[in-house]
Amino acid sequence: MDLKALKKIVKLIPRAYCRLRFAFSGQGGRKHELAVVVIVKNEEPYIREWIEYHRLAGISHIYLYDNGSTDKTAEYVRPYADEGFVTMTYFPGRGMQTAAYNDALKKYGKDCRYMAFIDADEFLFSLKPDRKLPEVVEEIMKENPKACGLAVNWAMFGSAGFKERPKSGGVLSNYVYRAGPGERGTDCVKTIVRPETVYRYNHPHYPEYMLGGFSVDENGRRAKGGRNPGPEPVRIRVNHYFTKSEEEWIERRKLGKADKKDEKDVRTIDEFYRHDNNDVFDDSMSAFAAAIEERIGNTVYEAE
Repeated sequence: MDLKALKKIVKLIPRAYCRLRFAFSGQGGRKHELAVVVIVKNEEPYIREWIEYHRLAGISHIYLYDNGSTDKTAEYVRPYADEGFVTMTYFPGRGMQTAAYNDALKKYGKDCRYMAFIDADEFLFSLKPDRKLPEVVEEIMKENPKACGLAVNWAMFGSAGFKERPKSGGVLSNYVYRAGPGERGTDCVKTIVRPETVYRYNHPHYPEYMLGGFSVDENGRRAKGGRNPGPEPVRIRVNHYFTKSEEEWIERRKLGKADKKDEKDVRTIDEFYRHDNNDVFDDSMSAFAAAIEERIGNTVYEAE
């Protein structure tokens, strides 16, 4: 056996060990059917809306990593942590996204049947009005029992013509136009995983599974990497409010990217214009927006 082949075998040993260890771990005793993992920084205007939405949509727990917020994010999240719906972890530093994901897998994976790894501008959405998210995920995974995860495509929502931050209302009520099928970004995915099958996260969009592991999309097609071009989703998608208003884009880009350590690696205004597609009117989240407003009122702080 040559040295190159030996090195390849040695690299596979940790994955093989993990796969054997989890093969005998069983699925019993999981506290949460479907949990969400997110890393946030300075999400004061919308974090309550995001949490309230996912609770209404059927998420049973949120593991929230605070990447050094300097606004009221932690203050707004704390009541949810006190009631046990959110586990909040202070996790400062640059480029900490996948580190947070791996921390959540290590500490909390055993408590969850499924874990979704998304951002605070992404809302997991069941396209079946009478079905909550855990039901849809379980249905798809039962159809694909060998799959380790579900790759969920983005629906890319634009600015809806807002140059400045809207004076009232939240994300769901204000940003109701999205890109059409096949437009920029709609082939990108985020992943919902069976945590016991994941070796680690090295990329925010998809994990490295243990030996032989793979993700499928809602149609049972194998998804490779962070992109999955294909038909428009009809069962589940990630509503990605990537741009919001032009004013908010400019503010947000100062924070840098959660998965990049270089502080100079920031998004440009050209990216805003490339992604600001408002082809399709889509108010499918309006019922959630109304329910959330009843619970917490206006989700945007007063503009100064």
